[in-house]
Amino acid sequence: MESIRVLIVDDEQEFAAGLAKVLTRRGFHVQVALRGEQAMDLMESGSFHVALLDVKMPGQDGLCLLKRFRQMAPGMQVILMTGHISPDEEQSGRLVGAFAYLLKPHPIADLIELIRKAAGQGQSPPRNCMDGPP
Repeated sequence: MESIRVLIVDDEQEFAAGLAKVLTRRGFHVQVALRGEQAMDLMESGSFHVALLDVKMPGQDGLCLLKRFRQMAPGMQVILMTGHISPDEEQSGRLVGAFAYLLKPHPIADLIELIRKAAGQGQSPPRNCMDGPP
């Protein structure tokens, strides 16, 4: 089975690095961008199965990047992550095609399951932070 390629876009460097380290240990191929522009460069030079986007970032926020990613890579799934839950923001993300909307930090086992499902290697429907515990 091919390794799932994951793009993490988050301006919180320690969070992004820690998440990348954990996902890499679990067998994912991970690249990190700390800004929207850096994420666009990575998207132009490679392909990903799943992107984890921080919603609140300076410059291009996660919703803006989601819209651009939909045009660049319609088959790539996007999981939005935020430190501040907003039902309006979640609805906006869903309307643009987000696979899930999560509060971060999210339990790693649940996040890994979601990434696998988003990449087509799982069986359950997507979840969001409002669904409660699995």
